[in-house]
Amino acid sequence: MSDRQSTTEYLSNLVVKRMRAQSSYWAPEVNFDKNTPAERRVDFVSFKPYTPEYITEPTSVDLGKFVFYEVKSSMSDFLSGHGLTFYGDENWLVCTQEFALVLLQSIGKPGISKPKNITGILTPDSSGKRLYQRHLFAGPGYAPHRKRPASEILWNIVQAHENAHGLSAASNLDEEVTEHDET
Repeated sequence: MSDRQSTTEYLSNLVVKRMRAQSSYWAPEVNFDKNTPAERRVDFVSFKPYTPEYITEPTSVDLGKFVFYEVKSSMSDFLSGHGLTFYGDENWLVCTQEFALVLLQSIGKPGISKPKNITGILTPDSSGKRLYQRHLFAGPGYAPHRKRPASEILWNIVQAHENAHGLSAASNLDEEVTEHDET
């Protein structure tokens, strides 16, 4: 396994750990605008419904929070043209502390710009066991916000989850009908 692959795997595992602790639903490799020239894939997308006082309400989905994570292990990965798709309420770039420093010093130089709608950068903490906020781009006059409807993002999470587990809504329905017919 190359250094880039092992770094990406390490960072991805930390993202999964964070999502399991902070989200209700999540999926890796979530596609948007599938089968169009604008198709994009996001490394991870998570969702937590809005539940004031821990009560689910009719608006819990629409007011819920979608968090997008893009994992980048190096400058070449960052500049590759793949990823950096940020459609969520929060949009995080996840990288090593070393690369975060290089990137922050490079933003603004020719060919290197801050991704649109990014909230900030998450890096592993000193123990290497969790992610922490290394840099926050949001501030006065800058607040990324979701530009896609909740239903679209949730549907894409469902499809990605099914793809990751080799399932499809149609195959599940076929199995249920077959089981029902046999009884």
